[in-house]
Amino acid sequence: MIKNKLGNFVKIRTGKLDANASSPNGEYPFFTCSKEPLKISSYSYDCKCVLVAGNGDLNVKYYDGKFDAYQRTYIIESKDESVLDVRYLYWFLFKYVEKLRELSIGGVIKYIKINNLIDPIIPLPPLEDQKRIVKILNEADALRQKRKQATGLLDDYLKSVFLEMFGDPVKNPKGWKKQALKLFGQIITGNTPPRNDTKNYSSDFIEWIKTDNIVADKIYLTSATEHLSEAGLNRARFVMPGAVLVACIAGSIESIGRNAITNRKVSFNQQINAIQPNAQTNTFFLYWLLKISKQYIQIHSTKGMKRILTKGSFEKIIMIAPPRDVQDKFAKVFKKTDTLKQSMLAQSAELETQFQALMQKAFKGKL
Repeated sequence: MIKNKLGNFVKIRTGKLDANASSPNGEYPFFTCSKEPLKISSYSYDCKCVLVAGNGDLNVKYYDGKFDAYQRTYIIESKDESVLDVRYLYWFLFKYVEKLRELSIGGVIKYIKINNLIDPIIPLPPLEDQKRIVKILNEADALRQKRKQATGLLDDYLKSVFLEMFGDPVKNPKGWKKQALKLFGQIITGNTPPRNDTKNYSSDFIEWIKTDNIVADKIYLTSATEHLSEAGLNRARFVMPGAVLVACIAGSIESIGRNAITNRKVSFNQQINAIQPNAQTNTFFLYWLLKISKQYIQIHSTKGMKRILTKGSFEKIIMIAPPRDVQDKFAKVFKKTDTLKQSMLAQSAELETQFQALMQKAFKGKL
């Protein structure tokens, strides 16, 4: 097996266009740093390649055909496909993107340099083995993607149930009573982090939640990496289980309004507004109300260095407020569906573990 710097086996270019060069009705893909490509009416490239987002998300894509690219997107081709299969290159960089995120530099928007793509050592087994590895990883990836799609269909089902029961929450075709968000429960804005010293932080007292713990496709908060001590909690705000946490300060408008439920007592930072529901509000109804109304919530934010939805603006947002018993009927459907979803997520986690193990073996010559 050959092992050498990736730069010896590939040709690397970058796109030339600004992000606003896209055309909604364009014929060709336009690759930017977003996960999903846009459209464009003309093309500058026609090749089989791997595309690496040079800033922001740092995702990796494979493409074969005509396309164009944003100026911070790296276009990586094999110099000799009898030595390096492009699909094999894709899977290598798909795994290596974890390292690229560690190597990224910059302030608000992280970015990588071309040397970050030239310097990694790539193991190159014979071409026949590369193709075999690609086939195994493609099949394993297809399985995990199908499971993710099936889980996503459950969310689509819940959304359809919500809309059937309550109608569009912004247009309110069913004529429900409407009220400001502050009337759904107590609204609490998190604090700035306590001073970083051992008095304020511990390993197990109470989680310190950030917007990273509010994940778009997860109903509940993910686990925090930091915990406050009792002294630290005295300088912070917290909510009890059943609260809905909403991202209100973010780098992009897409992240504003992202929300999650907490199933434990947590503390949280100043980029989050929380609603601790009152007796007239069902937590699961509130979560889906905010989720489905996300774009409506976003228009109440202001633009600066970051998008900001202040507590004052947030608590004044007007929402539909159906009777509690109707909210509870929806919550029953949610709980049954969520039980199935949690089972499927456990299966997805197992598939993901197996997939990552295959990736490890593939690039250590053990697959």
